[in-house]
Amino acid sequence: MFLLFSIVTLFVAPSPGSSASLSRVTALKFAPNSFIQYTPDWSRLTSAISVCVWIKDTGSSPHRTFFSYHSSEELIILADGSHTGIFNLYQHLQSKHSVPKGTWHFVCVTWSLVTRDHKYYVNGVLLGSKQTAAGRSLKTGGELFIGKWYGTSSRHDFAGEMANLNVYAKELSSSEIVSMMELGMCSIEVDKHESSRVIRWEDLLVQRRSGTITDAYLENCLESVFEETVEKGEKLVSAERKLNETTHELTTTRAEKEKIEEKLSMELEETQRRLNSTRGEKEKMSTNLNSTLTELEKTQRRLNLTLAELEEVTALKNRTWDWEIFLSDQFLNQTFAAEHSHLLHSSWDDIAERLVGIRITDEFLKLSAHIDRDEDRPWSILYSENYFNETFTREMAHRLTSIWEGISEKLVGVTMTKEVIELLDYVTDKSNCGT
Repeated sequence: MFLLFSIVTLFVAPSPGSSASLSRVTALKFAPNSFIQYTPDWSRLTSAISVCVWIKDTGSSPHRTFFSYHSSEELIILADGSHTGIFNLYQHLQSKHSVPKGTWHFVCVTWSLVTRDHKYYVNGVLLGSKQTAAGRSLKTGGELFIGKWYGTSSRHDFAGEMANLNVYAKELSSSEIVSMMELGMCSIEVDKHESSRVIRWEDLLVQRRSGTITDAYLENCLESVFEETVEKGEKLVSAERKLNETTHELTTTRAEKEKIEEKLSMELEETQRRLNSTRGEKEKMSTNLNSTLTELEKTQRRLNLTLAELEEVTALKNRTWDWEIFLSDQFLNQTFAAEHSHLLHSSWDDIAERLVGIRITDEFLKLSAHIDRDEDRPWSILYSENYFNETFTREMAHRLTSIWEGISEKLVGVTMTKEVIELLDYVTDKSNCGT
């Protein structure tokens, strides 16, 4: 009972998406001087067009026109192939059109602005082809007549039947046309060419009709649609059965599913608890590690300072300091400044070697200070007992030019009193360092 109801429902009241299936079983029967006239949108067809139709010609007019567009100047198709043309460029193919009158056959006419070929096919066979002028495209805005010529002459009336007339915005290839023909009257390749189908048979069926045009159903196609409908009904029954079985299985397993979900939820909670505990331990370890790293950094800094101090002390122990030069007027009781540091370790570079072998007397020092007054060299330091009335040696020259490097800058800001000088001399004496 359910299967029968499904079949009737599908066949009698199809869904909106099944209109193409029903239209393919409907043919239109034209009496003489009957036609469909309207103005479709031709904007997508200006550079390529294909017109395909199943047709049965039973008329007696000399030029039986079944398709005429834009005063017949743009495109005209005759049932017997005579005077078929585009842009007023005609092909006379009546002698090649061998289909007996009253017989269903498949006609396709194609054209493309790119190839410029106007082709006429009957039952998938190319009967004729003609080139159009370069740059010539199809005009828009004209009226379309289905079933007669644009004019009023009865010599161009069509009589007979047609079905599945569709116009595509592309130049169908010969293989595509053969494929359509082999599918037969009961089917059109809607899905394959739907994007390019501009004028559709199902739309033509509802256009206003002039004269006597009646619907005629194709018996073979009705049987085909009925069989398809039965098949769909059986599939629907099978799908319903499977749905019921699946519903039963789902109902049976719902309790098991709930148990599994409950178990998984408990396991998830336990896992979350352990994860939180592990996270706390990790944070505590991270804090301890950071504290340890901070202590290590502090220890490293102290170690670096100790090493620096040791290196400085070692350097000081290996030097012989001539602190008596600070007893000269230029330094004694003066606050040691940066310019004094510069004088100690660089002002003698260019002259110390020249003094080697000269006796440092009062007359020599006064004369040297007078001659060298622009250089502002501290000649007075040579009055110390280490130099005065002594013959100047290379050792003295070395002491004057380099021995103060590294220490003189540390004395900047110190007032050089005798007590400070004595203390410095004591501290840097190697004998007091245990060496």
